[in-house]
Amino acid sequence: MCGITGLLLKHRPIKDAELLAMSTAIQHRGPDGHGFWYNQSHHLGLGHRRLAIIDPVGGVQPMSDDAGAIHMVFNGEIYNYLEVKKTLQELGYRFKTNSDTEVVLYAYKHWGESSVEHLRGMFALAIADDRKQELFLARDHFGIKPMYYYEDAQCFAFGSEIQAIRAAPGIQLDIDWSAIDQYLWLQYVPHPQTAFHKLKKLPPAHTLTVSYQGQVGQPKPYWSFEFKPEPGKTEEDWLNELDATLKESVKAHLVADVPFGAFLSGGIDSSLVVSYMAQQMGAPVKTFSIGFKEEKYNELNYAEMVARKWGTDHHVEIVEPQGLDILPDLVRHYGEPFADSSAIPTWYVSKLARQHVTMTLTGDGGDELFAGYGRYVRFAAQQDLFPLNQKKLKSFLYPLVNKIDPYSYPSNLAFWEGKSLRNLMEYIRIVPFELRKRLWKGEYAQYLQYTPPLFQTVYDAARHLNPTNLFQQVDVNTYLPLDILTKVDVASMMHSLEVRPPIIDVQVAALAARIPTSFNLAKIGGKYEGKILLKKLLQRHFDHDFVYREKKGFSVPLEFWFGQKSKHQNYLREKLLSNDSMLKGIFEQKTIEKMLPHRHFSYTIWSLLVLEEWLRQNR
Repeated sequence: MCGITGLLLKHRPIKDAELLAMSTAIQHRGPDGHGFWYNQSHHLGLGHRRLAIIDPVGGVQPMSDDAGAIHMVFNGEIYNYLEVKKTLQELGYRFKTNSDTEVVLYAYKHWGESSVEHLRGMFALAIADDRKQELFLARDHFGIKPMYYYEDAQCFAFGSEIQAIRAAPGIQLDIDWSAIDQYLWLQYVPHPQTAFHKLKKLPPAHTLTVSYQGQVGQPKPYWSFEFKPEPGKTEEDWLNELDATLKESVKAHLVADVPFGAFLSGGIDSSLVVSYMAQQMGAPVKTFSIGFKEEKYNELNYAEMVARKWGTDHHVEIVEPQGLDILPDLVRHYGEPFADSSAIPTWYVSKLARQHVTMTLTGDGGDELFAGYGRYVRFAAQQDLFPLNQKKLKSFLYPLVNKIDPYSYPSNLAFWEGKSLRNLMEYIRIVPFELRKRLWKGEYAQYLQYTPPLFQTVYDAARHLNPTNLFQQVDVNTYLPLDILTKVDVASMMHSLEVRPPIIDVQVAALAARIPTSFNLAKIGGKYEGKILLKKLLQRHFDHDFVYREKKGFSVPLEFWFGQKSKHQNYLREKLLSNDSMLKGIFEQKTIEKMLPHRHFSYTIWSLLVLEEWLRQNR
């Protein structure tokens, strides 16, 4: 686990201090060491910050091949590196270290750009190939590890965080207001966009090539995920196959030469991961949990039940509203507006864990792959109402309300069937279209969007799927990499902590894609339940009430922190409505003022608060 940077100047050599500044900006990602490689004849340099997890002595980067023609910086972990290494050894390659980095380097030397198809793990990498006079960038299958890049007439730069690119010489970052509208909608900016023009995210499962002369190609996909249910197996068949696959994935993710543990929220996924860890490890698992005083959001009692069951070395911390004090630091590290408030408890649990271990496992990914989110349940229930909605659509009143508000009352049967993109977006949006329309001042209205381009592309490719798989497919390609994985990567690496998600694994995903929807989401006791197979696996160790309780999620009690009687009301007014507010030039202040006292606008207010801080830092 590391931080990587690189710079290609088109008209002059690189100065040592320039690459050093880029690397220093992300030194929190790699406190164990740093290194640089230069090709000054082509004005190219690579930088690396190291957090040593596997082969602390041998895995130093940048790393070059034995001929000195291929040079690499790499961020991540490869869980099948020993298998790939054996294959390469049989092909005649010899290795000097026990690191996965050297395996990736020689995999590229042998297979070229297709080498990434042989890797199982999380990674963002950059390879300077003197033979081709080409820079090769790649990102892992699901986007667990980040990769940002920037191009203008003077340079090409890349890095693990936006901070690294900001530190490059002559960088001009201008705000992309259409991206800000998408941020308000979703609480993140969808790839390939960022909040800045000329600065992009490399999408998951994509590669990018840049010539030594500075010609930048188009991102190319090397893998795609799609749900393709297979009939014919029983529930018991799927349970046994899933049990074996998850057990193997957790075992593969435990390979490390440093102390490690697990995040334990008390939810289904993290409890299941800890259960597999406890059954495979010879010593107690170190577990880490975060809770809140507000009972509605607190699952510490469930986390403690798991800890007692498996005899873990358990550590707990309570997060209070003072957690808002870390907002400036969070905003700085995310680099662009990012409003998933669970970044706050993720920051705290990462800080807690880093006091004891260098690496943790987490349960992320179970909801997307096995239909666990509450919105999937609500979405399924809506399908039962389809006949009623058909009748509603044909009523004599509907055409009238359709003319008054066609956005909320579309004359599109697919919307009421549950398979329209607009319907999906209504389940995931943070600030709805009509509210964004009232927020933006007139001169910014041109940036208001009906559909983020990424969502249209993903939806068009998946619209042939059944409604639940369609929703999951959209989430796997948007919410998972852009929200969940981004949140965890940044918040954990702020504390130099590596986090591995064994459920977000290519082999687990390949199995999840084959399981028919009815085994994951179905009616139990008259109401829909999601993530049924995972729950039944966990029920082998815990009782029915533990497994089938109401899902709380890993979220912050913003409605209590920001409610009308909250002591933070003055704080919010000062930030969002004062004369020196950065928002007053772009948003209607009256619209914000009307929202402040009402709890149900808490997530919109949080999005605005994050945006205000980000604009202050980027003024």
